[in-house]
Amino acid sequence: MYTVCTEGELFAAPIYQDGTVNMEEFDIVDFWESDADPEELESIQDALIDMMQRAGLYFRQPAEISV
Repeated sequence: MYTVCTEGELFAAPIYQDGTVNMEEFDIVDFWESDADPEELESIQDALIDMMQRAGLYFRQPAEISV
């Protein structure tokens, strides 16, 4: 199970066979040390951030444009 914090960091916790998740087991996902494809993890992170933004729980600073 994946989630993001209010700063956009991706966290994961295992889902047990009975369908439960121990909320205290969430840990930061290391994209390069994970067994999952880094591009897939980035896609998951982006989707979760988008959902958090729609719910008003996450605000991404716009990129600064230098003139």
